[in-house]
Amino acid sequence: MLYVGLGILYLFLFVFLGLRTFQKKHLVLFVLGFFVPLLWIVGAILPPKGMSRVDELYEQRDGAG
Repeated sequence: MLYVGLGILYLFLFVFLGLRTFQKKHLVLFVLGFFVPLLWIVGAILPPKGMSRVDELYEQRDGAG
């Protein structure tokens, strides 16, 4: 029963992380993530593609306030 629950959690997390990677426009990481799922974690953590550091700071400021 524990293995089934952990398997479902594993699948949910990787589907979620894969979608987040795709939404942030890291298409290469998304495709390679099918072979190396660790790349989906990296792609989900990185800021969206095309966003400068200044834009990221403004987004954090506006989202927090």
